[in-house]
Amino acid sequence: MLNDGVVYTNAADWLYKAVSGGKEDVLLASPYLSFDVCNKLAAFAAGSEAPWRLFTRLDPTAVANGYMSIRGLEDLLKSGVRVSHVEGLHAKTFIVGSRGFLGSANLTGAGLGTSAAPNFEMGVDLTSCQVEAARSTMAAWPCDDVTLAGLQALSIHARRLTTVPSTASGAVDSGSALAMVEHLLADARDETRKLWLKGEYGAPALEQWREEYLFGSPRMGNGKGEGKPSIKPRDLVIICAETRDCYAVVEVTSYPEKLPADYCKLRGEQALRWPWVSRTKPRFVPHRVLELRAHELRASTGGLQNGHIELEFDEFTAGVRALSRLVAA
Repeated sequence: MLNDGVVYTNAADWLYKAVSGGKEDVLLASPYLSFDVCNKLAAFAAGSEAPWRLFTRLDPTAVANGYMSIRGLEDLLKSGVRVSHVEGLHAKTFIVGSRGFLGSANLTGAGLGTSAAPNFEMGVDLTSCQVEAARSTMAAWPCDDVTLAGLQALSIHARRLTTVPSTASGAVDSGSALAMVEHLLADARDETRKLWLKGEYGAPALEQWREEYLFGSPRMGNGKGEGKPSIKPRDLVIICAETRDCYAVVEVTSYPEKLPADYCKLRGEQALRWPWVSRTKPRFVPHRVLELRAHELRASTGGLQNGHIELEFDEFTAGVRALSRLVAA
């Protein structure tokens, strides 16, 4: 093979070039998967003439801790990829036609080297004999096909895992990030809480979220309660700037109030456009704006034009985990 012996430190260079032709069968193995990578692979698979198959491990703890995207797996299934669960899977292997790649990289932005805080990974091309041996090994793995119903059950299981008490909150640095993130992820499993992505006008403004603060929402179109939004106390919210930078996580502390005096004084005439006010306290506010964009959590963010989008559990946990990795980088 042309690239025998080449050591790759960025697996994306190999993978995306290999699958771009769309005419060769694809076999992938990865225990962890992020939404942005799944979404990109789903687009390649949808335009491919050949079969695709992914081996992964449906681990509820991986979902709960932000290492596996259920929405991403759904996209792959809908694009025609056959997804199979292998209990105990740890291998990371990519085979495209007669070419193969074996390394340490999961199908995540950090693993492939496309995120703002990539892992240190290595991988190598396989010889033609090694490709066939890898195919035979993968074909022999005991596995079960994954369905959309199975993914829904996985999400429910992940959110019902036992929570772990902690007391960390507020602004973070690399030393405190881990404890704070674990607490936040545990709280996100509480099914009485809703999880949101909240759009705010202007550039990121970290300092205001380090203390008790507030945000406004427009009237909602449900015709009930004067269009009061459904955001409530204890809900968890990822704050997203107009630039689509996701940069802080807060907890809601009040039911929506209509045009309170302090808000009207703060926002002036703009308050009339966003009359419903939710008060917040900080939960995870990094020391600087990090490179996490809204499209890394979900493909469609048009709903932010209306102020906020309810996130799926795996989307929220992936966002929190990505922020914590960027803090520690």
